[in-house]
Amino acid sequence: MELMPHIELVILSIFLIAFLVELAGGRLKKSPRPLRDFVFMLFGMFSNLLLAGAVIGSVIGWLLAKQFPDSAGSLAGTAFWLAFPVIFFIEEFAHYWLHRAAHEWRWLWKIHRTHHSAEHLNISVVYRYNFFWVFMLPQTWMGAFAVYFGLGEAFLAAVFVTYMVNLGTHSSYRWDLWLRNKAPVLEPVWKVIERVVTLPDTHHAHHAYGKSAHPNGNYAVTVFLFDMLFGTAKIPNGRQTRYGLPISPRLHWAEELLWPVVRKPLLPKPEQAAKTDA
Repeated sequence: MELMPHIELVILSIFLIAFLVELAGGRLKKSPRPLRDFVFMLFGMFSNLLLAGAVIGSVIGWLLAKQFPDSAGSLAGTAFWLAFPVIFFIEEFAHYWLHRAAHEWRWLWKIHRTHHSAEHLNISVVYRYNFFWVFMLPQTWMGAFAVYFGLGEAFLAAVFVTYMVNLGTHSSYRWDLWLRNKAPVLEPVWKVIERVVTLPDTHHAHHAYGKSAHPNGNYAVTVFLFDMLFGTAKIPNGRQTRYGLPISPRLHWAEELLWPVVRKPLLPKPEQAAKTDA
């Protein structure tokens, strides 16, 4: 599809601009381990942008061509206004349940855990993934089907909306709280928006622990209404101070990126390491 390389270039450019803004603003230095975060980000970008889409797209495309050879592009005449919301909400609904399962099923949590081990929430966490997590994302699978059946443009539009919200909710800049403080008269409007759309307020709570945190909830990427409907919503309306996991400093980098292929015990606690050295 001729639009695919262009939208990927646009998405990558937007991410790089956001990354450079946070870098120039000194936000990335607030992480206790910025170099580790950067390497994890590059690993996730390679796995997500270059590998998972190509592998899944090729396999699904081949299977569809074998099973439904006469159906390629068969839905191309579907109106955009109909195809876009259907694809968008199916993607979001599937991701909500995958994300929720990743916090409720221990084996899946250890694959998803890498996204939560960052001790500072910033734009780089968008691509902080275990290698195998990116192959589970429903967006990638849906994209293969959508493109084959001729709904590529609607799919790309859905991806773009989700991606922009994802960037906004992972940013270290709390733009939502800033806007609310600047125009308190609009607070009733924000009360409605925050129950429908995921904002930094709710997603930062999802990545935090301690006060104003809600790591086992607020699962929606974009449509926060799913959290409201299924009882997993928590709206703190405040800042969080501690991100990541209490065990983040003790996780081995190889297990974070490659579990379950690589399994490593937790590194010793700092005080234990000091006693061992002595």
